[in-house]
Amino acid sequence: MLDAAPLIVAKELGLFAAQGLNVTLQREASWASIRDKVAFGVLDGAQMIAPLPLASSLGLGAAAVPMTTALVLSSGGNAITLSSRLMQQLDLDPAKLPCPLASGIALQQHLQHRTQLQPLRLATVSPYSCHHYQLHYWLSVAGISARQVEVIGVAPAAMAAQLASGAIDGFCVGEPWSSLAQLNGDGTIVTSCDQLWHNWQEKVFAVNQQFADNKPQCYLALLTALLQACHWLADISSNPDKKSQLWYWLVQGHYLALTDSALHNTGLSPNTLFNKAVPQAFFGPALNMPWRSQGAFMLQQMRNLQQWQGPLNQALLSQVYRPDLYRQVAAGLGFAAPKEDWRLEGCAGTVGEGSRFIDGLVFGMQS
Repeated sequence: MLDAAPLIVAKELGLFAAQGLNVTLQREASWASIRDKVAFGVLDGAQMIAPLPLASSLGLGAAAVPMTTALVLSSGGNAITLSSRLMQQLDLDPAKLPCPLASGIALQQHLQHRTQLQPLRLATVSPYSCHHYQLHYWLSVAGISARQVEVIGVAPAAMAAQLASGAIDGFCVGEPWSSLAQLNGDGTIVTSCDQLWHNWQEKVFAVNQQFADNKPQCYLALLTALLQACHWLADISSNPDKKSQLWYWLVQGHYLALTDSALHNTGLSPNTLFNKAVPQAFFGPALNMPWRSQGAFMLQQMRNLQQWQGPLNQALLSQVYRPDLYRQVAAGLGFAAPKEDWRLEGCAGTVGEGSRFIDGLVFGMQS
């Protein structure tokens, strides 16, 4: 939900208009709907979960339509939440949670002695999302195989209600749905996904390849406005005025209509929405960079979960991820940008503050 902020800010601050663009923002019901409408030109572009342009280009879950991204809109913001019932079975005190690895190991030990016939049911927003891959990564590091649990798809806004009803035992989703479940006493956040994959792309701005080829100046103008919006959001967590302004925009009926949602009258406030326990960031020279190395890593996750059987295709990664366009836009705005298209993922001291994995993994692929 909060991930829509760069698009809303670009619209409300007149950043699109300043680029000569007449932009209408349209809310969609699902990531599959967004993918399909961008694929067939119903939408010119969209905020997407980061792996979706790659999945679309590969034809995973739908007919193959080449898509491309030149801008990461946000990093972090996801969390893994387990139901209060399951937390009791794991004998974990929500007020004294162990580290994320310890809570995962407690789950692994519980599964070894679990007698129920029905498998543990966990939810993510899409099989082609960082949520999905981060959840499986957490399970894998804890020694839990994909065969030991059932992972289903649930719309983000329905996650908390599904957890409360007992339909699912846990989920991985973006904010504020984890905070809502915890606030209502139905679940406990056991890890933010930033603890699992630190400094990792979460949402990107994507268009289909035909749009990028046929309207290059329009594409650059969109990227410019959105990068300016990300810059405006850089200090959102610590700036009360911006926080209040963004909250005012978010609640509007033509955007997210929060006053009519499950969030209304729950006590969830702007301060809770920007909760540091589930960190999220929108701007940084390396953060907004569409790293091809991160694309390669996500392609590897698709292979690990047997969604994709092909090679780590460098030509495909070069088509989907366009760091050259990002550098062009950043330079035009006077912002710094990494010179490299690839970096060693998992090495915090590498280019642009680096990424980091909870198990110490280092992932590299030659460009």
